[in-house]
Amino acid sequence: IISPITIMGIVHIPRTAAAILRGTLKRRLSPLSDVEKSLVGMGPTNPHHVYSSRAGLLDVDVMLHMNNASYLTHAELARWEWTAFGGTLAANLRTKSYFIVAASMVRFRREVAPMRKFEIETMLGGIDDRNLWCYQTFHYGKDEGDDNNEGRGKVLAQVLTQGVITRKGKVISPRSWVEDNFPAATKDALDGLYMTSDERGNSLFGEKSSRFAHLEESLRKAAARHDDKVTKK
Repeated sequence: IISPITIMGIVHIPRTAAAILRGTLKRRLSPLSDVEKSLVGMGPTNPHHVYSSRAGLLDVDVMLHMNNASYLTHAELARWEWTAFGGTLAANLRTKSYFIVAASMVRFRREVAPMRKFEIETMLGGIDDRNLWCYQTFHYGKDEGDDNNEGRGKVLAQVLTQGVITRKGKVISPRSWVEDNFPAATKDALDGLYMTSDERGNSLFGEKSSRFAHLEESLRKAAARHDDKVTKK
């Protein structure tokens, strides 16, 4: 029997390494300045990071479309590529800090067919004193030699990820982390993403994160009630 650790080593780690390598190569080949690269994906007013892939054998299930779990896998790979391109990964390694996913929500709209090329647009949608919210959308990409553009550009799936930055096992302010590691232009962009709990409902993304926070709190309470029952047995 193949253990989950073995599967992780055979499948996931190489794919993660490949995503980091792609992001690093894109960074080296890009004509953008380091400041401009760090702004990619930094809110809706800057260019989104675009990750491209295909629904391959590791992604397709018996229904002959990309399995639901594969959306989260590719969303993670897209984030790895984005952090390598923008310089966030290098800053994490330099400061021994880590981005930790706290919660994710996926909304499926259209299926991805086997071997069909798709793209993921990634952006940082908002921050507060503790959390970051990363918003990603799946779209069909254009295959070379394929004149059929039907459905290209329409949203296939949406992923909203809530995460935190940790250092030495403690959660740190994402705003402070950026101010310590990135140019002033990036800090200005991030200031525009800063939200207090009262401001979340004032924008479309703020509404998304607010509802996400309510859902996360409800799930947290449900888990606490379950754990309380278990400890009393």
